[in-house]
Amino acid sequence: MRRHAAQSCGRWSEFEKGLGAMASLATFVNRFVGVRELADAPPAVWTRTESPRLRPIANEDVYLFVKRIDNTTVVRATDPAARKARSRSTITGFIAALLVILGLVPTAYNTTAAFTAQHLKEEQARLKVEKAKLDAAEAQLVSMDRLQQLARTLKMSEPAPQQVETLEGKSKAEARNRTPLATAEVLR
Repeated sequence: MRRHAAQSCGRWSEFEKGLGAMASLATFVNRFVGVRELADAPPAVWTRTESPRLRPIANEDVYLFVKRIDNTTVVRATDPAARKARSRSTITGFIAALLVILGLVPTAYNTTAAFTAQHLKEEQARLKVEKAKLDAAEAQLVSMDRLQQLARTLKMSEPAPQQVETLEGKSKAEARNRTPLATAEVLR
């Protein structure tokens, strides 16, 4: 299993060559002191001839650098397909709302008509009560007892038969004057 290492990192390639050099403090010091390979090491220092090989640390050759990105000056390119989809969805929503409104118009009209009819029935009942009150008041004011009492208060007396004139006509709008004891009719 081979890992891909960065080209600038030489540690992995040295490990593959079999030098057994790991990135440690001892390896770093040995480079400056003069010992570069295991064979050059004095026997007292290295008692074991086998090089201890450790597995490399996972992703030690990867360096992550976080760069801040400023997208304030970036302008999104217009997408015609998205614009068409947005327009279609808007139109579809408008049509759906219009259909719902058209479906609710008869119900709203019926409710309004019912309120109007109820209001008119209440007004008709109120007007009937008011008419009954006015008819009762008129009957009381026009009654013979009331008229005789009013005549006595105003000191009026019954007219003599010669003072009474009778009006005749075919309709209420037309009236003819007729003197009581005269035979000739006088037209106005």
